[in-house]
Amino acid sequence: MTASPNTDLVRRFYAEAINDRDPSAVDRLLTEDFVHNGEARGRSGQRLAVEAFLDAFSDLKNEIEFTVEEGDLVTAHQTWAGTHDGEFLGTEPTGRRVAFTSTAVLRITDGMISQAWDEADLFSLMQQIQSVPAAPAE
Repeated sequence: MTASPNTDLVRRFYAEAINDRDPSAVDRLLTEDFVHNGEARGRSGQRLAVEAFLDAFSDLKNEIEFTVEEGDLVTAHQTWAGTHDGEFLGTEPTGRRVAFTSTAVLRITDGMISQAWDEADLFSLMQQIQSVPAAPAE
């Protein structure tokens, strides 16, 4: 079964912006008035969010596990993995490998992503970053 243009667009966004480490994908694939979780970020605000993740996790990878499409909405359940080697939400780099999940619902308008609702497991991510390493076995 071939994916629809809307699902292809969502997959392309994560592939280019995250896996190819190209924040300019925001300019090509999101509307100028893009809204994230009710916040009017526009392209520039969303580019900053993408750059923050890429700066904090230099080898960050995204994998879309599955998508569901209904009308102009595409839902993507995803896994993310990377090394915390840059500052993230006030936490200095730890060098720890992390993995977390997220689910995003994205609205497509005239062939571009215009709105997103994201639920990311940031609790798990922060636990992995801030956990105290176990003492070495003697």
